[in-house]
Formats: sequence, C-alpha cells, structure tokens
Amino acid sequence: MRVAAASLELVELEGARRGLVLSITDEDGRVGVGEATPLPGFSPESADDDQRALAELPGALGPIDLPRDAPAAGAAPAATVLAIQRALAPLSSRLRGAPAARFALETALLDLLGQRLGVPVSACLGGHRRYEEVQVNGLLTTSAALPEMLDRARALAGRGVGAIKVKLRSRGQEGFARDLEALRALRREHPAVELRLDANAAWSLDEAPRRLGLLAPLRPRFVEQPVAPELLHHLGACEVPWAADESLAVEGMPERLLDAEGCAAFILKPAMLGLLRAHELGCRAQARGLDAVVTHLFDGPIALAAACELALSLPRAPLACGLDAHAGLEAWPAVRVPQLREGGLIGPSDRPGLGVGRWRA
Repeated sequence: MRVAAASLELVELEGARRGLVLSITDEDGRVGVGEATPLPGFSPESADDDQRALAELPGALGPIDLPRDAPAAGAAPAATVLAIQRALAPLSSRLRGAPAARFALETALLDLLGQRLGVPVSACLGGHRRYEEVQVNGLLTTSAALPEMLDRARALAGRGVGAIKVKLRSRGQEGFARDLEALRALRREHPAVELRLDANAAWSLDEAPRRLGLLAPLRPRFVEQPVAPELLHHLGACEVPWAADESLAVEGMPERLLDAEGCAAFILKPAMLGLLRAHELGCRAQARGLDAVVTHLFDGPIALAAACELALSLPRAPLACGLDAHAGLEAWPAVRVPQLREGGLIGPSDRPGLGVGRWRA
C-alpha cells in the first residue's frame, strides 16, 4: 500500500484545547482518519507539537507491505501491526514525546488497512473477535456536591451501567475525610455496583497504604494511580489493590509493574501511549493475569472510536471501560461513533476499518 496524500485539519475546542484530524489517502482513493487531541496540563505535548510531528506526510512514511489476508484469530502480533511498525520506523524520532500524534497516525493507517482487508481495526490489532461487547463504566467526581454526585449515580444505574469510577479531587487530610464520607453514602445507595477510585497520583508513598486501608470497607475493585508515576512500583501490596495509569507512560515502568505486588490492572489511554503500545501493554498485562481497562482522554469522536476498537481487540474482554460518551464531544462536528451502544455497551462496528467514514467538518 502507498500513501498518496495526507491532510491535517485543526479543530478549535473549548478553552485552550485544540484537536487535529489526520486524513491519509491510499493509491486507490481510500481514506483513513486519525485524531490527535492532547489535553493541556496532562499530555506531554501540545497541539502545535503534534502538528509539527505530523507534517510532511506522506513523504516521511516508509513503505507499507500489506498481508494478503485478514489477520487470523490469536495472531500475536498481527501482520498488520508489523507492517505499520515498519512504516513508522523512519518517523520514530519525530514522534518521540508526541503520543497523541502517534495515536493519530497509527489510527489512520489501521483504518486504511482495515478497509483494504474488509475487517475492523480491532481485527487488524488482535485477530478476529473473541468477545462481542464490552461494558462502559460511569464517571463521578468528589468535587461535585454530594446530592449532585448521588443523582448522577442514580442516572448511571438507570442506564444499566454496573461499574462506577470516582475521581477523588479533595486534597489534604480533611479533604480525604470528606471524600470518604461521600463514598460511604454512594456505597450505601449502590451496594452492588463495582466501585473504582482514582487518586490521580496525589498521595505520598507513606500515606497511601493508610488511606487504602480506610477505603477497604467500601470494597473498591482498585484505586488508580495512588502515588506519583515514577514511585508506583515501590507501593507494594496493600489492603486495596491498585492500578497503573500515568505510570505506563514512564519509560521502563510497565515492565516493573507487570510483576509488582498489589498491581491489579493497567489503565490504557491510547492518546497517552499510542494505539499499538496500548494494545501491546494490554496483551502483556492480561497474559500476567492482570486486568485491563481502556479509557479516553476526553478527546474527540475519532479517537473515541479508535479506543473502542482497542477495547474490542484484546485476548480477553477488558473490565468495563472508560469509553462512555462525554460532554466534550459537543464541541466537535457531529460524527457518529458506531461502536457505542445503548445500555452502557461497546460493540463492533458494521463497517471495515474504524467505521466513522471520511472526515467532514
């Protein structure tokens, strides 16, 4: 396959955030799309960085040698993944430090390859599906007033969402005490819900075990990123299991965490890792008996569709994923995300590739 043309379109979003939509065209006129929407204050790069990284395509891409057939179930890695890795090799220095740009380019190439082979992106990544659907988790935050948080939890339960993630926003001992009371109220109203918590790396190594012990009666599945990314492998087993999120972007840290006592899951954000790297880490985590969760970065519809395809591509179904539609999508031109289903579910698209079609602003 030869990439004959490429274009970038800037999308102005709320505040200082901007998104980039990458469209690449092959020699037969097929168009694959990808998206880079870094999150200010969280992503390591800016939209300007991504724009520079994705400039001068297609000339910077290496050749893409396509497999003759769609990948077989269980292929690891699929021939399509190897083809994209080889094609991106000349761009490795340009894409270093720009994971959202890498995510966009990998998504667009996989969209093209899926269209050519007549299979979805999930099959290009991991072979044909082993499961038909993935649940989504709901999202709450303790920065909301308690009645508002509980109303939101009731609405999620009414939609059939069975797992809720709560971001713990308060700081200091008094803040943690307030969060604890809010979580107790949530658990009383929803005794059967799968509860997950996210500390956003706010705790010290000394206080994390004590706080996890205080949370244990609430029976959370795990607490995401209790401590700073570079320290997580030192935490060890605690009364509540923990999960790795931001730590996965630290060089060498995923390998340490695969064998770390207390680590229960990898939280896979392709916008922070790249699509191929996120898939690799999900497969390796599941092979070690860890759980995987795929989540978005509150980015746009193309990135959300790609993250859904990642969730459908792993060796076994991930836990309920953070891939529900979010308010930030309203700032984008209307694009249907074909993987989103009613009832808090993600399912396969009925179209090859990514399934979103060509970009039309």
